[in-house]
Amino acid sequence: MTTRNHPLRITLLSLLLLAASVSPSLGQQPTDTTGDPAIMAELNPEQLHEKAAGHLIRIREMAAAIDRYRARLETASAEDSLVLRRQLHNRQVQAGEILHEMVDVLLDLEQQDPQEELRVAVAEMFETITPLLWYRTDRIRQEIDAARSRRSTVDIGLRLALEDRIGDITDILNQLYEYSQQHIEDMRRLGLDTLDARTSLVYRLTDRADELSGRLDLALARMDDLEARLGETPDDVELKVLIVAAEKSRNLNVTSLETVLDLMDAYESRTADYRTQLLGATRDYSSTILDEGVAVGLLGRAWESTTEWLADNGPTFAVRVLLFLGILLAFIVASRVVRRAVEKSLSSSKLNISELLKRMIVNLTANLVMVTGLLIALSQLGISLGPLLAGIGVVGFIIGFALQDTLSNFASGLMILLYRPYDVGDLVDVAGAFGKVSQMSLVSTTVLTLDNQSLVTPNTRIWGDVIKNVTDQDVRRVDMVFGISYSDDIPHAEKVLMDILKNCPLAVDQPEPQVHLHTLGDSSVDFVVRPWAKTDDYWPCYWDVTRAVKMRFDEEGISIPFPQRDVHLYEERLADRPSTSQQPNTTSREQGA
Repeated sequence: MTTRNHPLRITLLSLLLLAASVSPSLGQQPTDTTGDPAIMAELNPEQLHEKAAGHLIRIREMAAAIDRYRARLETASAEDSLVLRRQLHNRQVQAGEILHEMVDVLLDLEQQDPQEELRVAVAEMFETITPLLWYRTDRIRQEIDAARSRRSTVDIGLRLALEDRIGDITDILNQLYEYSQQHIEDMRRLGLDTLDARTSLVYRLTDRADELSGRLDLALARMDDLEARLGETPDDVELKVLIVAAEKSRNLNVTSLETVLDLMDAYESRTADYRTQLLGATRDYSSTILDEGVAVGLLGRAWESTTEWLADNGPTFAVRVLLFLGILLAFIVASRVVRRAVEKSLSSSKLNISELLKRMIVNLTANLVMVTGLLIALSQLGISLGPLLAGIGVVGFIIGFALQDTLSNFASGLMILLYRPYDVGDLVDVAGAFGKVSQMSLVSTTVLTLDNQSLVTPNTRIWGDVIKNVTDQDVRRVDMVFGISYSDDIPHAEKVLMDILKNCPLAVDQPEPQVHLHTLGDSSVDFVVRPWAKTDDYWPCYWDVTRAVKMRFDEEGISIPFPQRDVHLYEERLADRPSTSQQPNTTSREQGA
């Protein structure tokens, strides 16, 4: 396949030149590379290969469309102008796609036959387009700067619209940078020298990154200032609009800087410092935190910020820390003194309060002193106590909701503390646990059984059940039952039993002991014997009286009966039985002794 006078080169070049002039505000374009549009009309697509012919037809259509848009731009209104410029930008994108496809076409055709003239034409085209790209990017940056300069003069109602306009132009610039990278890659695929093009693009990307870095810092500072002002006047509508506009500017700068840095990474340029700045602006650590340069940059910035802060606030902060520690130490000592004083006061007091209540009062008083000191110490560090207390309240509500059962035990513990059904050292029967109370808290009670086992019972189960306090009273009645034989002298037995109770050293005189005939059993006459003894002497009294009764009954000849059984056997002769099938039976009768 051959071409005459390189008409394909001129056609594509004309297309790029037309597409390059999207806005009259960008100034005059270079005039020494416009080519001769008449040659484009003379070229017959049938003379080209089928693939190239299709691209040529698309190029002609593109050029015609661009001519129409340029003509309409001259007389269009401001609103229509925006639409037409966007359409021209779309044609630029399509033109870039055609150029990229033309490289693919050339490389495919060269696999079959050499395409020397077409290669020369395409190569000259790329060499000519490269400076046009740099001209185009520089002019768009000037247009963005001109739009930004209007921020201070535009009406507040048009501020957001201006930011949107800046965003549209910036998007075009970002796409042009991306196309420039693709353009250089196409040159490399064609075997062309890309050193100058790569150097120019890297220079422009680096310059753009520097500009965006400064603008990002400016946008963040502006946002901080506006938010501070809004905190003083929350109802200021203009400030709210300016904050939204500043957020748009920040987001635009972040997006543009990310695009530029991605392109710089492709050319192995240093981007760690810029990405560190992006992390500070976006707080997105997921994608770049593993980058060694970014990590070093973050550490460097953190160290720099720390050293600057220490240089400015170090002496003041040191004094505050010392004051904080001093106040804390003083209140620790005060808490211990208060604890001892309260313990001594409660011990010497005649108030009849439980051990649990005593410990609670002591701990509560000491802790209140400590908490007061901690709050005072924190205030010396510049910490606002209002939000801190509010946060503690919210956390307390959440914890309380999560620990409902524990709080139920706590409430039951308070009821036990107020009504005092038992205390430490009492012998109780609660919630199925029988033994001595060894420890009490607002949540649970520990019972030490008689065989030395510790049973920890939640207070909810104790308060919701019957509480039996065996040792609540100072004096207890000792209930015992003794039986004598039916043949023994009842008055004599009563006299002996009463004499035993009166001579028992562990039995108290008041209330008076009781001895009464209680029941007539199957094999004995039973007496109830009920002395009274101090609570601590209950079991010693029980055992002493039982031993004395046995010994005195033996001395006095009084018997203590025990169950007996007489068995009588009756046999019947076989002749007297009504049936031979019946077997002899045995009748047993039980009789008391």
